[in-house]
Amino acid sequence: MSQNPESCEERGSVLEHSTSPKTLGAREAVVSDEVEANDPSQGHGRFNSKRALWGFLVLCFSTGPTSGMSTTYASAAILSAANALGHQAGSNKPCSTRGTNISCLVKFGAGEIDYASYTLYLRAIARATEGVLAIFTAGIADYSDYRKTMMMSSIFLFGVLALPFAGLTAQTYSHLTALAVLYCCLTTVQGIYTVIEGSYIPIFMRSTGWFRTSIVGRSDASPEGKIWQKGVSVSVLALVASNVGALMALIIGVILVYGRGSYVKVGYFNYLLAITIAGCITILFAILGHILLPNIQGKPLAHKRDALPLPLRNWLRLLRHAPHYSEAFKLCIGWVLWNTGYTNHLTLVSALFLEVTGFSRSSGVYSVWSFTSVIFACTGSLTFLFLYPRVHLPVKSWAYVLLTINILCVLWGCLGINPHVPIGYKHQVEFWIEQVLFMSSSSALRAYNRAIYSSLIPKHAEAQFFGLEITLDLATGWINPLVMGVIQDRTHNLRFPMIPNLLLMVVGLGCYVWVDMGRGLMQARVPLGL
Repeated sequence: MSQNPESCEERGSVLEHSTSPKTLGAREAVVSDEVEANDPSQGHGRFNSKRALWGFLVLCFSTGPTSGMSTTYASAAILSAANALGHQAGSNKPCSTRGTNISCLVKFGAGEIDYASYTLYLRAIARATEGVLAIFTAGIADYSDYRKTMMMSSIFLFGVLALPFAGLTAQTYSHLTALAVLYCCLTTVQGIYTVIEGSYIPIFMRSTGWFRTSIVGRSDASPEGKIWQKGVSVSVLALVASNVGALMALIIGVILVYGRGSYVKVGYFNYLLAITIAGCITILFAILGHILLPNIQGKPLAHKRDALPLPLRNWLRLLRHAPHYSEAFKLCIGWVLWNTGYTNHLTLVSALFLEVTGFSRSSGVYSVWSFTSVIFACTGSLTFLFLYPRVHLPVKSWAYVLLTINILCVLWGCLGINPHVPIGYKHQVEFWIEQVLFMSSSSALRAYNRAIYSSLIPKHAEAQFFGLEITLDLATGWINPLVMGVIQDRTHNLRFPMIPNLLLMVVGLGCYVWVDMGRGLMQARVPLGL
């Protein structure tokens, strides 16, 4: 591991003689900024520039269209196709296009499952493969020049995989299977660039320049506050850039729905065409971002042949040193539990929205609903960026507030399990209120997580620690959709599968309470050992 000798000595001196986490954090933050500003061999100096920031934001923007389409339109198209191909249980009658708690069976493998379980099982498969690839990605991305190369390759592949959707318009099981395979591939590839994209946030945090002279950077005099505000700024801007990209694609989707005809005329084919157009946008802007974003030299790799066994060795090393970075691990576990509950709740609410409003009538409403969800996500993260330096709350209080809002939104859906309760996402207005609260608080919490987590991880291990989030998601990321699919198969009620998501978020909140930020800042000053 290549390091500046003076920086190592100063780190050792600070860790040896400072007993106060706050004092250590203050002194060490100053040392870190000075070292990074004068470390051109590692390429960090180039991340002081606005060009680097714009390059990073353009790349985040480029992934937004396809990511937004795969989350909303791809799953909706698969659900609509499954509904069109399925039949009511015990008969050959076609499935109802509107209403909840009505059984609708569709072929899956050698048997039949509830059509709403189809996307849940696909998500379980995709999350498992995503986690496996994330292990390799996070284990090698911090080395040599692999970081940018791997990220760009995954983004270009992400766009290419979206291109075939427009041709899969036949209402046959072969086309449904093709849609399912492409959906799983998109989710898997998305995990690769997500890991590496997140690893750039601590690199920007360790740089100086634009953030140091910004209004956000001056709003808090403490070194820890400056570091967190830098991370919040980059994290929020990255999320907003991605959401703006998704908005562009969703605007195209709305135009297609109202320009080419309603669901009754052209079915769910507008969704498929919008996904293909989004893939083209992703590829185009990825080329621009690739030109603008500078490369960064990672840790040296002695021989190319070391690349294959390297991920396994790195993960064993990380697990061996887990007690030394206990607070980062705690926060990561809480983040994983929340993220699993959050993403799966989005899947359930989207399917439930289509059921309540009616498949044959809701393509236009669903397009608008998907569009406004991204707007509220942008609003939430930007509001958090504005309030964070101005509302002087303890840093973990933000997590408590945002997580509590998420938990209440999921709990509301669970109330609707009882058929005699008139609420619980049984009326269209409830979905709009949930969207405002859930999307805004979730986007803010995601920005918070990436910034605070970045301050708790050691230098030169950024990709590996951000990969830890997806790797730990191997346990809950695929099991939870599988459990939800089984529950949906048994109950034919999309509100029952919300219960596991509620439990995950409550346990995740407990992990956030458990984290000691002062201790975590102190642990992050020690480089990851060999």
